[in-house]
Order: sequence, then C-alpha cells, then structure tokens
Amino acid sequence: MTEIQKTAYPNKTFAMFNVPSFRHCDNFQNADLKPRQKAHIAACAFLGAIVPVVILNSFKKGRMNDLISSFKNNLPFRDKFKNIWKMFEIENYFQILATTTGGVFGGLLGGLKFAKNKEDKEAKYKESIFEFLNSMTPTTLVALGLKTLEKNGKSKSIPLEAGIILSSVAGGMFIANKASNKINELIFDKNKKKEDKDTRNFKPTDCLVHVDDILNLAVLAKIPYANKLQVDKLLPLIYARTGYEVGNAKKKKSNNKI
Repeated sequence: MTEIQKTAYPNKTFAMFNVPSFRHCDNFQNADLKPRQKAHIAACAFLGAIVPVVILNSFKKGRMNDLISSFKNNLPFRDKFKNIWKMFEIENYFQILATTTGGVFGGLLGGLKFAKNKEDKEAKYKESIFEFLNSMTPTTLVALGLKTLEKNGKSKSIPLEAGIILSSVAGGMFIANKASNKINELIFDKNKKKEDKDTRNFKPTDCLVHVDDILNLAVLAKIPYANKLQVDKLLPLIYARTGYEVGNAKKKKSNNKI
C-alpha cells in the first residue's frame, strides 16, 4: 500500500481563507477497535492473568486432589465451590509475578492481532513494558523490605511495615517510570530524533493504578483483614485490566498538520 506523503502550503495564500486543517491519516491509523476485538483482548488478558495462578495452586499439596475428590464423591455445591475458590488464592510474591506477567502478556498477544501498523505494535510493546514495571517495581521493593524486617526480627512492627509500604509505592512509581522510558528509548527510539521520541511523562492519574499495590502489600504483609475479605482473589482481575490496557495501546496522534 502506497503511503500518502505530507504536503505543505506552497505559500501563505491558503492561510488567508482559514482553510480547516486536519491530521494526516490519523483517523485511519488510530481508529477505535470494534467491540468484538476489544472483547477478544479482554478474554486474552483475563486468561493470561488467571491461568498461571490456577496452575501454581494445582501443585500445592493436596489441593488438586481435594478438588477432584469433591466432584468424584458428589459433595454438596458449597464444598465444590470452596475447593474451586482455593485454586485462585494468591499468597506470595511469585504468584503475584505470575499473574502480572500473564495478564500483560495475554493482553499484548490479543492486541497485536489487531495492530494496524508497525507504530501501533510498537505502542503496545512500550505499554507492556511500562505496565509491567509500574506494577511489579513497588511490589518487589515491598517484598524485599518485608524480608529484611523478617530477618531482623521486626516483622511485627506496624510502623516499620507502613513505612516500607509507603516508600516502596512512591519510590517504585518513580523508578518504574524512569526505567520504562529508558528501556523503550534504547529498544525503540534509539535512532529517532528527540521530537519523535515517545516519552511517557508521569501524571498524577498514574497513582490510581496503584490500587493493586495496596492489595499486593496486604497479601505480602499477611494483614489479617486481607484474608477475611479475600482481596487476593481480586488481583487477577486487576492485572487482566492492565493487560487490556496494553492490548488497546496505539500510536499517539501526530500534531503535524498540513
């Protein structure tokens, strides 16, 4: 397909008549996905986030046997549901890492299927790197901090745990933003001009995505209310949403006008 080339006004005559300007091919390159395509991306992200957790739980001693036994022995629905529900438990850092990776990767694969051009694919790759680091950096810092407290016999100190949580979330957001931009620059924007580089600046609204960190931290710190409220079961849904955002990422509209 022949690419349409940008044109410029030959002189200032056209400007005198206030001719409306329009974006060069952006309406085609950045057209919204159809509902069916969005549903496909959502399903890929959801399966990507759920399946790793189920697989990891199936290896826990007796868990899969209990599930199979509940159906073989025709136990009441309540017992069957209880054993099924256990397959979605998230109790440690590696399970969080698995569901995060799965959700982001699933959304990426689902979205690449509908990418319209190289630039849209690149946008999805960039977003996957950002979302993964944005999710896992604070969680990793918290896991390391809590492990340090445990080694020093201070794992029961609420003020210290709170300090680690707050500093890890704040520092993790900053590190993730800087690291993702640097990685994307080295991989995708190395040979681009400065004005063509797609740098993602940190925005206050980026803090909203760290609701998942609060749940992660509650799980890692083994806070009592987290178990009672079953908040760990919400994590795959949150990372499925993250994967969905990755799959829907697209090239930013150009500000160039003709």
